[in-house]
Amino acid sequence: MVAYRPPRSILLALSCAVLLLLSGSPALGQSALRLVVLGEEVRTDPPPLLREGVVFAPVDQAFSTYRATVTWDPARRVAEVRGGRGEAVVLRAGDPIAAVGAEFHRLPAAPFVLQDRLMVPVESVYRALGAWVKWEPGEQALHVAAQVVRLVFERSFSGTRLVVEATGPVEARTSWLRDPDRLVLDLLHAASRIETRDQEIGEVGIRRIRVGQLQVKPYITRVVLDLEDPLEAEVRAGSGFDLQVLLRPRSGSFGGPPGSSPPPAREPIPGPQDATPPEASPTPGPPPEEPPRILEVRAVREVGGFRIVVVGDRPLRFQETTLRNPPRLVVDLPGVFVPVKQELVVGGPVEVVRAAQFQVDPEVTRVVIQWRTPVPYRILAEDGGRQVVIAVQEAPTSRGRASGHVVALDPGHGGSDPGAIGVTGLVEKDVVLDVSLRLRTLLERQGIRVVMTRETDVSVDLGARVPTALQAGATVFVSIHANASVRSVIRGVETYYLKPDGMRLAILVQEELGRSLSVPDRGIRTANFKVLRDSPIPAVLVEIGYLTNPVDEALLRTPDFREKVAQALARAIMRFLHSLPPPAP
Repeated sequence: MVAYRPPRSILLALSCAVLLLLSGSPALGQSALRLVVLGEEVRTDPPPLLREGVVFAPVDQAFSTYRATVTWDPARRVAEVRGGRGEAVVLRAGDPIAAVGAEFHRLPAAPFVLQDRLMVPVESVYRALGAWVKWEPGEQALHVAAQVVRLVFERSFSGTRLVVEATGPVEARTSWLRDPDRLVLDLLHAASRIETRDQEIGEVGIRRIRVGQLQVKPYITRVVLDLEDPLEAEVRAGSGFDLQVLLRPRSGSFGGPPGSSPPPAREPIPGPQDATPPEASPTPGPPPEEPPRILEVRAVREVGGFRIVVVGDRPLRFQETTLRNPPRLVVDLPGVFVPVKQELVVGGPVEVVRAAQFQVDPEVTRVVIQWRTPVPYRILAEDGGRQVVIAVQEAPTSRGRASGHVVALDPGHGGSDPGAIGVTGLVEKDVVLDVSLRLRTLLERQGIRVVMTRETDVSVDLGARVPTALQAGATVFVSIHANASVRSVIRGVETYYLKPDGMRLAILVQEELGRSLSVPDRGIRTANFKVLRDSPIPAVLVEIGYLTNPVDEALLRTPDFREKVAQALARAIMRFLHSLPPPAP
């Protein structure tokens, strides 16, 4: 009997099929990835996977447990994840930049399409929604919980209300303990971000409140009220993900331990709203108002410096102090609460900016600016007092050598010459004109005279650009362009010069663009461009991004990014002008 041998081609096909099956499955002996949200394992199709150290999962299935809604446009390959508190995260296939509200954030890896579903880096998206996220490599699991960021007591004539402010869905479970009397509130699926863990209350029947992380996996935050009077509690849903715990003197056996009898009736300890102040009307006033909250602390770069903006939900008061060793500016905001400690790395003369709760009872938020080099600053109130702005001056107070110079701005192309055209139709001539007009405004605010080779969408002969600038007395020439390449993967900013007098300006321009924009820094280069070759004055040509790259084009389409480009160019030009001697009269 002769054994049958299948043809070599069949064996090769079977081997390939086995390899394909194994490549889509976990390695032998390795457990599959798990996504655990609020204590519940979320199963998706396709399942979560690990790519370059980043956990990906389908956008349309990974966030519903956290009560987020998702819209996915397969034609545009764009998805929006909207959280229960109104946060919006916009993601695009192949784009490592996500829009979070009005800001852009770089993702650890770009989303991609798998089996007609958009796979997204779930850890980054959950953090943008305010969640607590922890990767457990031993379990091959990503755990997601809500965060408890604040506990607030609100008093009224009907009792006291404890408001639990959370960033995601939280369940509450109450219980009572005796000897001494305590009310225990367990917040399920919640990570505690409360820094003050033990605080005396001393009124409305509550002696003290204690907060701590009872356990993890699943996450439980425990709140314990040490009672002076027996209370009953009722948990209700508040706005967003907040919970309201209504606390009233116990009138019966509501919520008491099984078999226990009601304690003897006692007069509740008077709260501030019940006491009649000396020589005052016995008519009680309104309950105390919740203190103002800090919504955001951000740093905004400007020409010649930057602004540190503290945004509140109501008008803020501030007190200023300076400290030494190391040198710091301290701005205290009395009667104000900040939910989450914040830290910003700004650069320049500022090493770091920190904002945190400095004191409770009474509450004080403290903003600390730690100087690398102390420089002039101003503190002012804006938006009806809801914003406290620390305006830090980075450039010298005097225009000095910069005065007298004339900067020529040359928006590339124009009119019948569109320049580069982006992957979705964005046109170079329009982008660079908008950036140039913004740049002109910024320079003129610094007292610099600016001449432009074109101010509208008109054709300008290439050979006339430098003569136009020289006839207007220009001492510096900056040509602004957007790039193109046959390879759509190429992106970033780069600056060209030709003659030695333009090299320092090119270095400063590329330095400012590189540190201000979240795009690749492609460095400075030399090129025999006509505007550089014809210019007898320091001249550079700057490429502010690649329109043939989808990521760069999307950024260049936004007014915020164009303003950042203009700000960076203005800072570079001002730095260069300050290094020049004044022009001859």
